[in-house]
Amino acid sequence: MMSIEELNAIYLAQRANLCRFVAARLRDEAGAEDVVQDVWMRIEKSKKLEEIENPVGYLFTIAGHLALDIIRQRKRQKAREEKWTDETTTKLDGIATSQEQNAEASLLQAERIIKVRTAIARLPPKSRRAFELHRMQEMSHKEVAAEMGIAVSTVEKHIIRAMRELVQTLRDDVS
Repeated sequence: MMSIEELNAIYLAQRANLCRFVAARLRDEAGAEDVVQDVWMRIEKSKKLEEIENPVGYLFTIAGHLALDIIRQRKRQKAREEKWTDETTTKLDGIATSQEQNAEASLLQAERIIKVRTAIARLPPKSRRAFELHRMQEMSHKEVAAEMGIAVSTVEKHIIRAMRELVQTLRDDVS
């Protein structure tokens, strides 16, 4: 039969190992410290001390279960936050906007999006194509060059030109 004092001594000897074990699962050292403290709280409340055959294994099992509970809790919280974000966010011309914004802010944002899209449409065809491939389809300069059949340096010039014109459009919008 194991006494609480014996289990306490084993707990103290294994505390650092328990912290590392839990931190590896949670990827959170502060959270691991909390879990290891909770392990002790569980031991203090346990009425089955006489049934423990492998005290180290018992400690690590409790720590693993508590860590798993936290991981599950985090997943549920993340799912709730994503659901809330989905419910409170609308897409305006492909751009996410919060429903919490006032109507004037949403209108200003929509107008800015329209201005940027208009400015993109006004770009010279090669500059527009290079910009769209690079910024919107997330292709590298090298990939854009291969797609358009031009040199990488030419792609860079087209993108720089497009960016300058878009920046100017946004500056004009602000002033």
